[in-house]
Amino acid sequence: MTARLRDRDRDDSGFTLVELTVTSAVLLILLGMVLITFTMIERLSAGVGSQYQSFQQTLPAMAPLHSMLAAEVEPAPPVGGVPTPGFDSLGNFDVTFYANVGTAYANTISCPVSQTCATGTTAGPAKIVGVLLAADGTPATACSVSAPCTFQLRMFLPVTGLTAPGVSSCPGVGTGPVCIYPTAYRLLANVQNVVNDPSAVDGNGDPTAPLFSYTMFDTGGTFGGTTYPDQAITLTSGEIADQQLSGLAGLGYPVDTQSLGACDAPSANYPTAAIACPADAIQSVAVDLPVAKPGSGTNGGQENNLVVYRYAQSPGSTTAPFQYSASVG
Repeated sequence: MTARLRDRDRDDSGFTLVELTVTSAVLLILLGMVLITFTMIERLSAGVGSQYQSFQQTLPAMAPLHSMLAAEVEPAPPVGGVPTPGFDSLGNFDVTFYANVGTAYANTISCPVSQTCATGTTAGPAKIVGVLLAADGTPATACSVSAPCTFQLRMFLPVTGLTAPGVSSCPGVGTGPVCIYPTAYRLLANVQNVVNDPSAVDGNGDPTAPLFSYTMFDTGGTFGGTTYPDQAITLTSGEIADQQLSGLAGLGYPVDTQSLGACDAPSANYPTAAIACPADAIQSVAVDLPVAKPGSGTNGGQENNLVVYRYAQSPGSTTAPFQYSASVG
């Protein structure tokens, strides 16, 4: 071995500057990858945690909402062919209807102050109200992640057996003892951070993020020699906002529009039971309830959807809609 090679074997001068630079660059890249991965994992964990919290909120709300909508009934039998619709009001962000609970649920009452009462009187169904609320407790006009709203499901149980004073406001109780729905209610669900936004509208000014949507089912029939077919009619958010059906002439009806609040017996202009009383013909209600946790990132929301179908008719009947039953309620 030559002297030059021996000297090279004994060289202890270390890494060159280029080698140190390359090594440092590699270490920095690896450290950056580790930090990025850690940050992504942390954000994902926070997002999953937020989704879980949101799910914990929406699931308890969907259960009673589903059960009450499934138990939705017409609170009173038809009078002169005109029904008392189970849906008292239809809205994009609120709904009021009657459910087949009530009398047997709270048949023994606590008499309100300054009223004379007798217990054990048959009354009527519970009134159920679902409403989207702003932070101040009023009906919401705008909701967002930074300023979310609250959805509440309220149950008003009838106060029965009142003998004086007052005027009965429970459907179907006739001239019997006074029955009223008090201002007090039982809170069935309270969901916070709801982001259905009433202020989000399309070019026509119609809501784009409704909480509730509805489908009517017209069983058709023959009136004045004209036969009208069965057909489903899904109400648009614009129709709900305007409280008016439109485009009926295109579906084969004599007139083009009808108020959602109208309820009468079939006539020449409104020849089927559904078109004569639209709220009575609601067959299904779709619920879209998105919940977001502010500051939780892109994975921080939870959206729950369900469609609930009402009972089409009373047991043993092929025509009569499902009526309130004191023995069931």
